[in-house]
Amino acid sequence: MHLPRRLLVPVAALVAVALTPRVAPAYAEAVMSFGSVVNQSTNVVLMTVTRVDKTQNLIIYEKVADLKGKHPQQTIKHNIGRGGLRPGEWQEIMNWAEVGKQAVFFHNGGASETYIGVTWYQAYPQGEWWGMSHGEPYLLRSYAGRIDRLQGIMADMMAGKEVVVPCMVDGDKEAIHKKTARVQRLKASLKLNDYNPKRDFVGWGGEDIRALNGMPGFSKYAGLTKLDAEAQAVSVVDFDNDGKQDVLLLAAGKVGLYQNGGDSYAETPLPGLTGGARSAVWADHNGDGIPDLLLATADGPRLYTNLGKGQFRDDSSRLPKESGYDLTAAAWGDFDGDGKADILLGNGYHGLRLYRNTRPEVAKAPPPPKLGDWHVIGMFRAANPADNVKTAFPVETEAFAAGKTYKGKRDMPVTWAKKQLKDGEAHQFAELGANQATYLFREVEAAAAAEVAVSITSPGTLTVWVNGEKAYHAEQAKADPHAVSLKLRPGKNVLLVKVCVAEQVAGITFALGSGASGPPGPWFADVSSAWGLSETEHRGDTLTVADFDGDGRPDVLYGAGTGMLFRNTGGKLERKADSGVSYRPGRIGPALADFDGDGHPDLFIPQADGRCKLYRNAGTGTFAEVTAQAGDLAKGIPGAVTAAWGDFDNDGHPDLLVGCLRGVNRYFKNNGNGTFTDRSVEVGLTTRVFNTQAAAFADLNGDGQLDLILANEGLESAILFGARQDAMPRTPVVVALNGSPGLSGGRVVVKDMNGKAVATSCVCGGDGRGGNALAPRFALAPGSYRVEVTAPGGRTAGAALDVQTSPITVRVQ
Repeated sequence: MHLPRRLLVPVAALVAVALTPRVAPAYAEAVMSFGSVVNQSTNVVLMTVTRVDKTQNLIIYEKVADLKGKHPQQTIKHNIGRGGLRPGEWQEIMNWAEVGKQAVFFHNGGASETYIGVTWYQAYPQGEWWGMSHGEPYLLRSYAGRIDRLQGIMADMMAGKEVVVPCMVDGDKEAIHKKTARVQRLKASLKLNDYNPKRDFVGWGGEDIRALNGMPGFSKYAGLTKLDAEAQAVSVVDFDNDGKQDVLLLAAGKVGLYQNGGDSYAETPLPGLTGGARSAVWADHNGDGIPDLLLATADGPRLYTNLGKGQFRDDSSRLPKESGYDLTAAAWGDFDGDGKADILLGNGYHGLRLYRNTRPEVAKAPPPPKLGDWHVIGMFRAANPADNVKTAFPVETEAFAAGKTYKGKRDMPVTWAKKQLKDGEAHQFAELGANQATYLFREVEAAAAAEVAVSITSPGTLTVWVNGEKAYHAEQAKADPHAVSLKLRPGKNVLLVKVCVAEQVAGITFALGSGASGPPGPWFADVSSAWGLSETEHRGDTLTVADFDGDGRPDVLYGAGTGMLFRNTGGKLERKADSGVSYRPGRIGPALADFDGDGHPDLFIPQADGRCKLYRNAGTGTFAEVTAQAGDLAKGIPGAVTAAWGDFDNDGHPDLLVGCLRGVNRYFKNNGNGTFTDRSVEVGLTTRVFNTQAAAFADLNGDGQLDLILANEGLESAILFGARQDAMPRTPVVVALNGSPGLSGGRVVVKDMNGKAVATSCVCGGDGRGGNALAPRFALAPGSYRVEVTAPGGRTAGAALDVQTSPITVRVQ
């Protein structure tokens, strides 16, 4: 829906006139800087919810503070009704509304915008009430940060200072609607009234990492996305191979992948993914040295091949097809020992399913082509706009010349202009309007003749030429990327792209790689029956893959029944009925670690009734429960649903974090003698309820102290950065296993110079509801060691290790 032409003024969201009922509302199309939003508001009010009527959809706020101007009423009444331009807009607001929550109210007396921390909505005065007309999600391009930061931001801006604010990237408006758009940080002040991200860009990611007080074990805090209902898992992995651990959060409705930028965490989109998943695991399935992502969703498995530089390709079509899907869990494991990562799935309809990795070996790919700058020209329009697609405007037949001018729409001059368009990101050309044709040009230099796959997303019809030859044409617009093959000759090539749009704005997303690249598929074969996994009625929630019996082959603990352990006997996964493991599954996450230092992976299994279980592995895949002898672990932990192992105090023994619903999380120090002491109060975890559904330990900032990542139910997920110890008992050592595809189910052993094993870690292909499988971590006394990595099938690799007093990372491939 569009505003009448007479209202298309620079003020797109906070209109300066009262709209009559005859004027249809519309979303704010023009992007506004946050400074412009503040300048066009006569009043900015921090308010808190004091009453909610969810039958009539009413919210009563009380003013907390005037941030700009002086609002005359202490009580501010909003009638949300059932308004909106899309279904569900009012529901999002009412689902958010709870007594005690805060919002910020921007208005000029005749129109208003309210920011509630998850979205914006527009309202107009109706007597003593303000009536919501529709949501205003596009204002997330102006501000998309925390409510509790806005008071300080406003104070600084009103004092004439420049601040930095998080906001969603302009471009893909559907992604903004779904709150999946990438977040950037931009400068803002009362003097920066025009939206200019090139000028004002500070960095990627949302809220800055800030100091944390009142929790002695942790020094800093970073808020991540709110997952709402059914938070599922955390995984930590260096997906971009830059040496810093990145974070993935998982919920039933969202997958959030966050790239570690050092001082911020930037969300990285996954192509075509609009919902959530139930499990997320990483392994290098194609042997290119970077980890790939496997998701278990209710609709089937999603395989995302990592293309590097923060880009992923959806290769789900390369997987076998099942007659029905109700996936609950996924794991990687090199079950046949051939050096390739296989896939194990828990399917509620068919039980356990095993897909063997059959991807053929391919020759080393040639170096990628060098991509030149983009040049853009438009708008062009035929006499009948419907003919824009088939009309060959002059730029299609004439050689490109930078700065060359043509006659465009209504004979107005249009000129080729160089544009800074970053590959892999969405870009729109709002200045060119609708009902027109836009052209893009760039040079592509290839080292040798090659056929290069690219993906191009466009809101309109798409035509692509390479060296004057038409390479691709799509008459119908589509939301998913177009897979385009570019046949390049050695040296320089010229690429011309034509986008024709109707009512929408022209735009483009261009990236190397496509769903059609790589060797022919499928890349995996269903070997479930051959491995003894005929269809059963078993439905489980988790898959934990590790070599439990010490024979060098990965085994499986399936969260079904009372816990099912399957031994890998070489060509079969056979149920071990006498494993000794017995627990109550149901969305709980077994956690794996060698807690007693005997070289065998042990288990801690949280239980929501508080009667958690600690199992010691005898080394044969037979477990004995030792909870009663484990000190404070025997006292019960109500609400326990997840756990994470990590040597938090760097004394050489893995400690335990237990995540709880409706209660405080608990930290248990491993005393090194089979017992644990509850140190939750000492580290400060008892000061706050996080409602944690999944957790993981990892050293995200490389300071040698473990940090804690929490995926929380209905609350903001978070990173708690561990407070660095002045004198660490031992030196942290991380073994980086990126580029090791067949290690799922293997093990890492650290030996002293006499060949004695002093520390052991399994390489898990799946570990409950959180983990850091590709970066085992040890705390070692200074000295000389050797790290040995053993993959399933017996292949080994090693590296010498000289440990001093500073944290180090060693790579073994």
